[in-house]
Amino acid sequence: MRGNWKKWYAWSRSKRSMFENCQRKFYFRYVKFYDVGKGDMLRSIKYMIERKYTNINFLLGKIVHDAIKRQFDQLSRARDVSNPDSIIKFISRTSEEIRENPEDFIIESLNGEEILPEALFKIEKEAIRQFKIFFNEYFDFFKDLEIMEHEEYCNFEINDHKFYLMPDIVTKSNNGIFYITEWKTDSTYSQGIDKWQMNLYILWALTKHKIKLENLKAEVVFLDIGDSCDYSVTATDLEKFKKQLVNEAEKLFNDIDEKSEMNDFKKCDNGKICLSCGYNEYCKLNK
Repeated sequence: MRGNWKKWYAWSRSKRSMFENCQRKFYFRYVKFYDVGKGDMLRSIKYMIERKYTNINFLLGKIVHDAIKRQFDQLSRARDVSNPDSIIKFISRTSEEIRENPEDFIIESLNGEEILPEALFKIEKEAIRQFKIFFNEYFDFFKDLEIMEHEEYCNFEINDHKFYLMPDIVTKSNNGIFYITEWKTDSTYSQGIDKWQMNLYILWALTKHKIKLENLKAEVVFLDIGDSCDYSVTATDLEKFKKQLVNEAEKLFNDIDEKSEMNDFKKCDNGKICLSCGYNEYCKLNK
């Protein structure tokens, strides 16, 4: 496959999932995108989707994560964060804006699906409840830790293959211990503790920060039930995981490279998936 995509190629779980669910969407986002000019519609769509929109199933998680990020942002600026009221007001304001114009925030609404206000009120109420759990039961644990990474895209390389990830928060204590914390808003989800995700975070931390495995701790915090679980992995299993990552990166690269044009990337024929796709209208215009 010709094009500039090779210069920007990097593997992530979300990219692999997108390729499996809709190759045409993958083509627009990770192949064609790198060959269009600044004023092209495709660039505007990417910016809109990644900066403003989310799927309805991820809306609760986005609001809660945004609220927590806002809290830590204030902490990093040395401001007093002893009261959660300002963040709760942020959640309510954000939720109100979404209810008034869901088509400006929710991809399914953008594509024509009706989103009932009752459902959005329910999400707001749950977001506030979970943020209160975070603030009242977990926030104090982080106040004296150094924030190393927080909701930022990170990457690292293995054998010239680049991998992207976004850890929720990585902190460091005065005694040199690193902590990787992943916030979850649904403890009933079957992949609540995602071993692939956590191994990727750990491997990245070891690679970037040059620390030993024994000086790193990882945890998953379930904000819906106010509980947390430690996660650990052996050095042997990490080595196996590294090989799996490289194999996955090579496989996806080859799956793309063997194609020659847009029509080689199959369109999704699942209406539900199309309804939740931010490239839906663009896809219709580019048959």
